[in-house]
Amino acid sequence: MDAFAGMEAFAAVVERGGFTAAAAALQTAKSSISETVRALEERMGVRLLDRTTRRVRPTNAGAAFYRQCRRLLDGAATARAEAQAAQKVPAGRLRVAAPDGFAQRYIVPGLAAFLGAHPTVAIDLVEGTAAARLVEEGIDLAIRIVARPEPTLIVRRIATSQVVFVASPGYLAQHGTPARPRDVLAHRLIGFSPLAWRDTWRFGDETIAVDPGLLTGSSESLRAAALAGLGLAPVPEWLVADALVTGQLTRVLAGYDPPAGGIYAVYPGNRLLTPTVRAFVDHLVRDLRARGLPR
Repeated sequence: MDAFAGMEAFAAVVERGGFTAAAAALQTAKSSISETVRALEERMGVRLLDRTTRRVRPTNAGAAFYRQCRRLLDGAATARAEAQAAQKVPAGRLRVAAPDGFAQRYIVPGLAAFLGAHPTVAIDLVEGTAAARLVEEGIDLAIRIVARPEPTLIVRRIATSQVVFVASPGYLAQHGTPARPRDVLAHRLIGFSPLAWRDTWRFGDETIAVDPGLLTGSSESLRAAALAGLGLAPVPEWLVADALVTGQLTRVLAGYDPPAGGIYAVYPGNRLLTPTVRAFVDHLVRDLRARGLPR
């Protein structure tokens, strides 16, 4: 068994709290993670994990071993980044994390041009709503859409994200158009469960507690629900720009937009900025400008 792979699997189980989550983070089968950790324990002659039907947690020996594993894994990540930084030509596999709707609309369409210009680069695109844990999941670069990024990360602002309130013309024809923020309380609402928009909507400097009839954790489902006429929805303008242009959705309460956030390219503070990461971020900045996203 590869000792490094064993430590990586063991650390993932400790950090994720179980074999299933660790397997998802490492993109492998749960059985493979379980067998790898068991082989590590047999090789060391020490039980590292307490396993119950409800949870998995490290033993005292496992907790001590985990601290050393984390240090070695972080050192390996730093060594990898330094080696990549020493290579002047972008090359290798780049692991990029991004929100699902943003990835589909603003990253994937430009990949052909980037990969054509850098044929020795391969992209591993990790899409999802939750913010990826950069070091633990081996992420080289992440796209974060937030008011302000975490201070421990190295960031570059690449665009602006403005939340707008929308509804389908059919919905507005049947239920009316809200004129003031508190009018939304008389409407059917669609909330975005991963963020505060699930139960608190912000209109300029005013916040209103809401009880959406539909909550979704997917930005694509949020867009689809608004298009289907299920109610009013707060959405990033970049997610529905095409539907607003074609008239499939109508913007409401335009004078009460919440403060704009930023779209950031971020990477761990313990890694050097490699030529591959730098080239990809430069490409994103140019491509987002060409697609009309404001800086």
